[in-house]
Amino acid sequence: MLTTYIIGSLALIVKPGPDLMCTIATALSEGKARAATLMAGLVLGCWLWIVLLAVGVAAFFASHGFVLTVVQAVGVAYIAYLAVCSFKDAWQTFRSDAAGAFCGAEGSGWRLVWRGVMMSMSNPLTILFFLAFLPGFTHADAALSPTVQTLLLGLLFCALVPFVYFPIIMAADFFRARLIGSKKSLACLKLVSALLLSAVSVVLLVGMRTAIAPR
Repeated sequence: MLTTYIIGSLALIVKPGPDLMCTIATALSEGKARAATLMAGLVLGCWLWIVLLAVGVAAFFASHGFVLTVVQAVGVAYIAYLAVCSFKDAWQTFRSDAAGAFCGAEGSGWRLVWRGVMMSMSNPLTILFFLAFLPGFTHADAALSPTVQTLLLGLLFCALVPFVYFPIIMAADFFRARLIGSKKSLACLKLVSALLLSAVSVVLLVGMRTAIAPR
């Protein structure tokens, strides 16, 4: 059972969904440190879902589709805003001698952490995993309570994320470092980042109506 859970977890993490695309976009436009900070926010968002699931609050979201839709809509709107800002930044970089400032890139890393939390909390695949897949691996007759089992399984999932994301972040940053020398190359990277963020918002929008049926 644990092996099946690990395989399912890795399948979700590796799948080129919104979280991964947003991380790659950040690595290309802002570098590996900022992308790693975003990843920390993604993990934190996953952990919040795990805690909600463990204490039973997640069942409220599962049974109240409107509330879940609002959560997802806020996430879609935020990522769409970042995509628009990134397009604007790429255009300004094409037209000027100095690189523009990517919306959300200024300020402390907490803004990136918040971006990651928003991504995780509104990602339909993540929601489906924690409300429908993970509970199937807890057992009422086990030595540990279902709450403790949920927390441990969630902790395992969160621990697997960096093992997948770090190599991808490093690869994207390596590619970025090779092209960062010219203004045109930098603008192209920012354009790619904008396109990835746009794709993220579209994927999230399409998945907003995904039915969540917890086991």
